[in-house]
Amino acid sequence: MTNQNIASEKTAPRDPADLSLANLMPRRPTVGPDVPVVLWRLLRLVSLHDILREETAAVVYLMGKRLGAMLGAKSIEELHEQLTRLKIGKIDLSVNTPDVVHLAIGECMTCDGITPPIGRAICQLEAGIVAGALETIYPGRKALGEETKCIGGLGDDVCLIECRII
Repeated sequence: MTNQNIASEKTAPRDPADLSLANLMPRRPTVGPDVPVVLWRLLRLVSLHDILREETAAVVYLMGKRLGAMLGAKSIEELHEQLTRLKIGKIDLSVNTPDVVHLAIGECMTCDGITPPIGRAICQLEAGIVAGALETIYPGRKALGEETKCIGGLGDDVCLIECRII
């Protein structure tokens, strides 16, 4: 019997899309649960762009929406706590009107420190996460997130995500 057969007897393959956050918690007693931000940036800004080119922003935004829904936040306050715990950055989340939510991110995981600025907004994952979470908080409504300021992309002081809830 090969190692592959033994492995397949132990665990049946499953769709990774069916995993929950609880299924993804790391067990790394020596190395720890965190990875360097630079690894995320290499994946997001270099590798994904190399593969997807002009589709990168849309794909990353949709990934973020899926992740935001997975958070299962039930309120704006809970979303703020989760984004802080995930170390997305320094979070300032505000509901401006019942239909508009703004998220300002300082020390953004995707872009703060990138110099010189890339020349376009690059934090579509963060915009998608907020939009996806808002659709969970406000069932039956859609949320559209757009980054209007970007530290490493446009040279702004913060990354600003504006979400319209429709």
